[in-house]
Amino acid sequence: MVDFVLALSTVSQALKLANDLRGIEKAYDAADLKLKIADLTGKLADLKLTLIEAKEEVAERQAEIERLSGLLKHRSELIEAGGYKYDKTADGKPKGHAYCPVCEQAGTLIHVAALLDEHQQCPKCKALYTATVFR
Repeated sequence: MVDFVLALSTVSQALKLANDLRGIEKAYDAADLKLKIADLTGKLADLKLTLIEAKEEVAERQAEIERLSGLLKHRSELIEAGGYKYDKTADGKPKGHAYCPVCEQAGTLIHVAALLDEHQQCPKCKALYTATVFR
């Protein structure tokens, strides 16, 4: 993996060097030298912005990996009963309300909520279920 802090530090130092080179005066081709240094400075600035964006993207992907790892771990701790997944008690029996199978397939674990009749509804996707509630 790229050490973004080091890369950004290096780019910052290179930009400083390029700016220092602008101050060098030469009798011949001074304008050409300054033009090349200005081009270098612009390219290094673009590189720095690209590295900053890449660092942010890596951080976002790492957060998503951690979220999915947590979800996978939680899923492995669930128990299935009657076609629905539930949390389990210490003795391995299902407890509480089922998780919504639709939302589970979409990558989130949402408990369905009891309605006034024998049905439950997912508060997120509004799907209706008749899953058993384990007490």
